[in-house]
Amino acid sequence: MGVLSEIGRFVCNVFELIAIAIGALIAAAIWAVGQVIDLATDILSWINGNIESLLDDGAKDVNVVRGDALSDFIKQNQATGKYTEISLDQLNAMHNSVINVATDRSGNVVDDQMIRSDKGLSREAKTQFNGQPTLKIKIAA
Repeated sequence: MGVLSEIGRFVCNVFELIAIAIGALIAAAIWAVGQVIDLATDILSWINGNIESLLDDGAKDVNVVRGDALSDFIKQNQATGKYTEISLDQLNAMHNSVINVATDRSGNVVDDQMIRSDKGLSREAKTQFNGQPTLKIKIAA
């Protein structure tokens, strides 16, 4: 039970960190090539393109957060009075996206990037998430 609650707390903390910075992420978003976001083409390309910088900054892994899960999280919290500064346009913008969050050993955010598309994740990328809101990719041993 302790491990599951820690995992749940971690996912919630990642969502909260991203929700705070959502305006900046949307402004700096890159558009995925094509209609859908592909794991190898878009997500891993971002990691590989920034690998030296990420490792220099101490990144150990990248948590990829599904935009639709984050959007749902924010909507639920808006109902309780949290995250009211996020507009409906921003929520809609993140729905068909993923957010890459590189973190160090302590869980501090080293870098982040939102990738947006017209239709969201490809079928293959959805399979990799296995129904979960986040996918962890280890980048350092």
